[in-house]
Amino acid sequence: MDHGNEKQWLLAVASGDERSFRLLVQQYWPQVYGTALRLTRSPEQAKDLSQDIFLKLWNNRQKLSEVDNAGTFIYVCARNLIMDFLSRKVLRTDNLDMLTGHLQADPLPDAQARLEYRDLESILHKAIEHLPAKVKEVFILHRFQGLSHPQIARQLNISVVSSQTYIVRALRSIREYLERHPERIFTLLVLLIAFS
Repeated sequence: MDHGNEKQWLLAVASGDERSFRLLVQQYWPQVYGTALRLTRSPEQAKDLSQDIFLKLWNNRQKLSEVDNAGTFIYVCARNLIMDFLSRKVLRTDNLDMLTGHLQADPLPDAQARLEYRDLESILHKAIEHLPAKVKEVFILHRFQGLSHPQIARQLNISVVSSQTYIVRALRSIREYLERHPERIFTLLVLLIAFS
């Protein structure tokens, strides 16, 4: 489609023309769905995210009158929404718990996997270094040395509940560290997908 026709098409969608919007969806669905599928590895999730992206485009269609390149604009919208979804997924406490567990795994045979593993290890160790001293001590004993909460409680002369509370605080602090360092999120997204 040439630039002039594309601009008219976007203006029609911006003004509420549903037929033009359906054509837009047909034109760009494969690109959006393919991106979502590549990042989520879930056909169902990719479909849901793609529908959300086009719904968001329709709900904010007035902005399309300012767009010059539909493909680029839709790709950026899709990428942002998908990355936002995956960031929330990665930063859930249960996923952080799972990711820290991978630090105890044997080295991976594939060179790319080893590189990603080292990157994950570096990111998580930096987050762990920012933990308060007692929280870090309990976290390391539990996650890296495999001690149970009763064992930690005996060793550090604290209650079992305190040990459990320190772990919750540690995971929350790690999540907050990652939220303050968004440049690290993409690596975690890739690794979470690789480990899923």
